[in-house]
Amino acid sequence: MSEMFDAVDALVASRAPLPPAEERKRLRVAHGLTLDDVAGALKVRRATVSAWESPKKPTEPRGPEREAYARLLKQLAELYPAPVPATFTGAAAPAEARPLSTGEASEPAVMTATENTQTPVPAPVAPAPAAAPRPASTTRTTSTSRRPGARKAAPAGTPAGGTDPRFENGPLAVLDVDDDGKVLAYCTGGLVLDVPAKSLPSLVDWTLKEAKLGAPKLSGPGKDADPLLVLTEAALERYGLPATLTEEERIAGRIPEGHKVIKQLTRAQWQLTKRGFGPWARIYRPAQGSERACVQLCIPSWNALDTRHWGTAGQLAPAELARLLGVYASRVMTPRGSTAVTGLELMTALHPATRASEPDATGKRHSEHNPGSLGKDPVDCAPCEAPDGHPLLKELPRFHVRGPAEKLFEEAYDWARPMTDAECTLRYLVGLDVNMAFAAGANGLNVGLGAPTHVTNPVFDPKLPGSWL
Repeated sequence: MSEMFDAVDALVASRAPLPPAEERKRLRVAHGLTLDDVAGALKVRRATVSAWESPKKPTEPRGPEREAYARLLKQLAELYPAPVPATFTGAAAPAEARPLSTGEASEPAVMTATENTQTPVPAPVAPAPAAAPRPASTTRTTSTSRRPGARKAAPAGTPAGGTDPRFENGPLAVLDVDDDGKVLAYCTGGLVLDVPAKSLPSLVDWTLKEAKLGAPKLSGPGKDADPLLVLTEAALERYGLPATLTEEERIAGRIPEGHKVIKQLTRAQWQLTKRGFGPWARIYRPAQGSERACVQLCIPSWNALDTRHWGTAGQLAPAELARLLGVYASRVMTPRGSTAVTGLELMTALHPATRASEPDATGKRHSEHNPGSLGKDPVDCAPCEAPDGHPLLKELPRFHVRGPAEKLFEEAYDWARPMTDAECTLRYLVGLDVNMAFAAGANGLNVGLGAPTHVTNPVFDPKLPGSWL
C-alpha cells in the first residue's frame, strides 16, 4: 500500500500548479538563494531556473525537476507566506452610515508597484455617534511598495523592528545587488526593500527619509540609534567604492580624502567623522536641535567584521548576515564598530554623558555632566595600551620596537588559550559558570573614567583600574 500511496503523491505533485513566476522569484530572494544555488540543488542549468522565473514568458519545469522545484517552493512559502490584501477594522456605525472605501483607507501610503500590506490589530471600539466610522488603528507588518516598502513578507512569528513607527523596518539593512542589477536592502525578519538610490549621497538621504531604519534610545536622556547599512562587495561596486582596501589604505584605516565618493558627499554637504571613510564610516550632518542626521556604514570586505570578534559573519549571505546582526542589535545594540567600540557605545547609550540640570533662577534647564558616565570629552589611553602609530607614541624613534615593559601584548577581551592535543580529540566542550560567578565578578569591576596617571613602582591594588606592567 505504501508504494501505491507514494505513486499517488508523485502523480499529484506532477500536476500540482506552481506559483506564478514573480512569486517564485520572491520566495527564492526572500531566503537569500541565488539562481546558481537553486540550479545546483536541482541539477539544472542556471539559465533554466532563470527561465522559470521570467515574468514575461516563464517556462514550466518538467519531470523530476518539477517535483523537486514544487517541493522547494512549498517549503519556502511556509517560511515566507505571501502578503495578504490590506484589511481594516472599522468602528460600529449606524445603519445609514457608509464604511470608508478601500481607496480612502490606503491613500496615505503612496504605492507605485503593488498595494501596501497591513495586518490589523484587533481592538474593541466603542460605537461612534458620527455618521462616518473611523478605521481602527493597524500595525504594519510588511509592505510591498517599491519606495521603500518591502517586496518580501517576513516569516511568521518573526518580531518586527520595534513598536516605534519611525523604525518599523528594523535597526539595520544589508545592501546587495541581485541578478537583475537591482539594489536590495535585506532587513531583519526576512524583510527586503528596493533601494532606488543611484549614488552614496542619495543612499544616505533615502535611508534617513524613507527606509525607516534605526532603533529607539535605551535611556531617557539618551539618543536614538543611527541606522546601520552593511555594504556587500556588489553594493560597493554599484556606489563607486573599492571592493577591498590597498595595503596603504588598510594601515591608514580609510580611503584617501580625494576619493570621488568622498567628493560626492562633500558636494551634498555630508560630513565624515575624524576617522574618515573606513570600515565603520559615519556620515552625518550637524544636528538641528534634537533631530539627528547620521548613517553608520559597515563594510565587511574592508575587515569591518573582524574574525576575532565576529567569526565567519563576514562570509554569510546578505539575508543571513542581516539576521545575525539583527539578533545582536536586539540583545546588545546596533553594532557601531568592533566589540570594544560597541561596548563603549552601549555604556554611553545606557548612561549618557550629559543630563538636564535642575532649573535655574529663570526656570531654564541646562546640559550638565552626568556623574558616573564616560563623559563627552575623550581622554587619552595609557601609552602601553596605544597601538603602534598612535599620536601618543610620536616621541619614540621611527623603527622602535616596544617590549613587554612598554606595551600590553594581550587584548583585554581575549582570555582564551590554545587547546591541547588531548582536548582536540574530544567531541564536545562543556563550560560551567557556577552561579554566574564570572558575570557577577565583571559586574563589580571599577571602570576608569579619567585620564591615566603614570606611577612608578606602585603597590598593586586589584580594585584600582589601570594597566599594570
